[in-house]
Amino acid sequence: MKNFFLLSILSLLLTHSLLAQPDFFTLKASLQSTLDSIIAEQSIPGATAAIVMPDGQLISLAAGYADKEEKQAMPLGAQMLLGSVGKIFVSALVLQLVDEGKIKLDEKVSSYFEGIAWYNKVPNAADLTITSLLNHTSGIPRYVFAPGFLAAIEKDPMRTWKPEECLAVILDQAPSHPTAKGWGYSDTNYILLGMIIEKVTGESYYQQLEERVIAAFHLRHTYPSTQRELPGLIQGYIGDNNFFKLPKKVVSDGLYAMNPQFEWTGGGLVTNVEDLAYFIKWLHTGKIMSTSTYQQFIKAADFRTGAAAETGYGLGTFVWNTALGFSYGHAGVMPGYLTQVEYVKENGVAIAFQMNTDQGSVRVNHENVQRMASWVVQFLADK
Repeated sequence: MKNFFLLSILSLLLTHSLLAQPDFFTLKASLQSTLDSIIAEQSIPGATAAIVMPDGQLISLAAGYADKEEKQAMPLGAQMLLGSVGKIFVSALVLQLVDEGKIKLDEKVSSYFEGIAWYNKVPNAADLTITSLLNHTSGIPRYVFAPGFLAAIEKDPMRTWKPEECLAVILDQAPSHPTAKGWGYSDTNYILLGMIIEKVTGESYYQQLEERVIAAFHLRHTYPSTQRELPGLIQGYIGDNNFFKLPKKVVSDGLYAMNPQFEWTGGGLVTNVEDLAYFIKWLHTGKIMSTSTYQQFIKAADFRTGAAAETGYGLGTFVWNTALGFSYGHAGVMPGYLTQVEYVKENGVAIAFQMNTDQGSVRVNHENVQRMASWVVQFLADK
């Protein structure tokens, strides 16, 4: 009788499990169909997506082509350059150092560059704080689109850049606004943050990233983009805005079309959607920084005024208020690739999306991610 009772319980549990599985398979099918539609509607060569559910379960998707001329299907978890999404990694390191008492958010940036002559030529040099670098309220112009930088890249796209050389192209320029009195996205802020990380820790940024994040959280498909040979990097396609004047296909004979090393702490990584989705999940669930520091991380600055606001840009994260509630994440572009990663806080869902073309926009990719997120939120509501 006892054995019969146990067998009955096991049978009920197995039946319940089998009945529950089609719902999950239906969710995955809906997500795949959505990704296929995005590819078709937006004329994207290929894309990958990864969703980490509230319980940590992973859904990995791929659609389209890794190489459309060769008709090579996009593989799951394909590796791509992530562009400015790398800023969330920089922010994570800075905020860990804040928790350790080695950096203070209201500290003047000038205190890290005492006796360094070029620093005084940085726009708003005397007023900059760590917070103003993290949330782009510094008023420092972008070095990437400075005429001097673009001319140098066109002349020698294989050049290796020192951080000081990237900064040199914006020295003595007028600031775009007074510090903390406006907002303007600028990779230059994160170059300065990278230099501060190295001053504080006595190690290179990439050493710190390896120790604190990549190895610590087993991000097996993430590594620095410090050279043209980038193992595992799939083919990418340049869109209409070819500001570096590169070939339309950015990978040839296993080499990227330019030296991506200049990006450094403005992005500076190769990764895939699976690593990204897990990382942003950990970032927003207490695995990376303290609760009090996290509250500073998601505190937004308005895109126009730089003042505290409900939505805008936090300390290395965009803050959106959507139909699904608040979402936090980042967008990134590198020639040939676009990346979007978001965390839907109310439902605990993390989504990463990458495509192998830079033809697109932050707004559209935010909408793409929200389209996929809506299926997951509905699934969770129906459970």
